Amino acid sequence: MRWKGHLGFMLFLLGILAAESGCGRKSAPLPPELRVADTTRDLQVVQDEGTANLQWSYPQMTIAGGPLPDLESIEVWRAEMPLAQEPAAGTTAKDRQGRWNLLEGRGEVISRLEGEGLDLATRGSQLQVEDELARWLMATDEEEIAETVIWYAVRSVCCRGRISEFSNIARLIPKPVSPAPEGLEVTAERDGPHLQWVGVEGGLVQVERSGDGEQWEIVSDSPLSESTWIDGGAVHRRTWFYRLRVVTATAEGKVIRKGAPGPSVRLEFPDLYPPEVPVDLVCLPEGGRVRLRWGAAEGATAYSIERRAGQAEVAVLAEAITEVFYLDETPPAGNVTYTVRAVDDAGNASLKAHCRTIVEAP
Repeated sequence: MRWKGHLGFMLFLLGILAAESGCGRKSAPLPPELRVADTTRDLQVVQDEGTANLQWSYPQMTIAGGPLPDLESIEVWRAEMPLAQEPAAGTTAKDRQGRWNLLEGRGEVISRLEGEGLDLATRGSQLQVEDELARWLMATDEEEIAETVIWYAVRSVCCRGRISEFSNIARLIPKPVSPAPEGLEVTAERDGPHLQWVGVEGGLVQVERSGDGEQWEIVSDSPLSESTWIDGGAVHRRTWFYRLRVVTATAEGKVIRKGAPGPSVRLEFPDLYPPEVPVDLVCLPEGGRVRLRWGAAEGATAYSIERRAGQAEVAVLAEAITEVFYLDETPPAGNVTYTVRAVDDAGNASLKAHCRTIVEAP
């Protein structure tokens, strides 16, 4: 029986060797993730009168694709140089590194966002910073101004002082801005407030709208070359304010420079426009009853129904039903005319849709 004991011991040793050399063997531990904020790639700059407005996405990811654990600060960099000395924007890694080296060598940190300053610069998922351009716009010679180009970039600092790579470089050539268009007039029309102004030769116009005269939003989808525009997005029964700016845009329609806003114009935008007329109205006799059906009218929230038998007085059958059908259970015998009108939530009523039928005497 001793050989059985030796066999068991041999099998035990073989099992240990297999575990150490086979799939049961533990792999070497992975190196810890180096947490560095991902590079910002969507920095934009727009000259708004005498200010450079910078905007970019709030950093949320690491270079490894994980969530950013602790954003400590953001550096905002600026460098200026003669336009003639600006290197071409290449596409290779070497080109990008050369531009970053030039930015770091000739530039400076103009703002360090951290703590309360970072909170104040945050607008939802975006960060916004302003840089005054007064010293570049003091010159009166436009050619002299055009010879200077300003580069902006940002870097994120997280994870105990680790600094990300520079963002994309947003460039700006400061120039005097154009005055606002003159003669703005706003009138209420069915399709929306209608804006007209004196055209700006060779300039593009941006339309801004406000509900209180203080908080403004851009409502023209792209810069306008015409001198008229209809605001199809304005809600009825509200007061609206409008103003215009002359802007400069790229060939793709991206605004890079905004002039001063013109004076605002106030408009009371009432809802005086009725919905469309109900379509395809039919009267269907059903024995001693009449069934009405029609197509829904655009802008309607309810319908009113009237009936007239022969030369009798008009009878109101319904004033505010929401269905697109109606059953008249007690129609008089003879020739009967029905009318249906669409009504909106402001009380505006459409023109009447008519149908006629003959009701047999019981």
